[in-house]
Amino acid sequence: MPTISPNAIVAQGAQLAGDVVVGSFSYIGPQVTLSSGCIIENNVSITGRTTLGPRNHVFPMAVIGASQDGCDAQTECVTGEDNCIREHVTIYGGVGAPTRLGSDILIMIDSHVGGGATIGDHCIFANCSHVACEAVVEDYVRTSGFAAIDRGVRVGAYSFIGGFTGIDRDAPPFAMLLGFPYRVRGVNTQNLKRCGFCDDDIQALKDAFREIFNGQCEGPNEQAIARMLAETNLNPRIRRLIDAIQAGERRRRQ
Repeated sequence: MPTISPNAIVAQGAQLAGDVVVGSFSYIGPQVTLSSGCIIENNVSITGRTTLGPRNHVFPMAVIGASQDGCDAQTECVTGEDNCIREHVTIYGGVGAPTRLGSDILIMIDSHVGGGATIGDHCIFANCSHVACEAVVEDYVRTSGFAAIDRGVRVGAYSFIGGFTGIDRDAPPFAMLLGFPYRVRGVNTQNLKRCGFCDDDIQALKDAFREIFNGQCEGPNEQAIARMLAETNLNPRIRRLIDAIQAGERRRRQ
């Protein structure tokens, strides 16, 4: 049986695995599903059609699944496993399309995820990070404090967003992103090393970034991209980088 504080409210219809823990003064709505190993600390609110995967740990004062505009529309939120959602985090449910979180994510204090956003696996969001509605954050992204990702934009995998940086348009993978509006400052070398990228791939990305962004935080350089695409043995990491840049440019022009 779940361990539920007598001071918590678990609405009829909620589905809780047998080893779930729910702390004092938390509210679990009638359409919520909590999978095995979930720990819900005190003063947490989980509403809407929300499903937390195994071993999610939600800390006090977090709100998950609520409607962003306060309306009565049905919201949906789905998470993977082994996520850590710290104090005062808000994760709004999506209307029409669910808010989706992957697995092994750390969302630090006072951060926000908007309705309909999609977050990949192994991401870390520092205190007061903001992911707006319908944004897409790919795997292994890291942020520093007060980073902000605008509505509907995509942040490429393995990138780092510096403190107080504003992502106002699609951002490439593998990159260090700083400023408002952001500029590409180079390759996120340390994260790539931690994620098992080999030295040859990292050096190839550094060379490509230098050409594509002109070594002056500008770009992309279309001539450099065209020349790289003409190569017969283009490094797959560079191919992924170019594909992301071109997709972002197409979205920007729409």
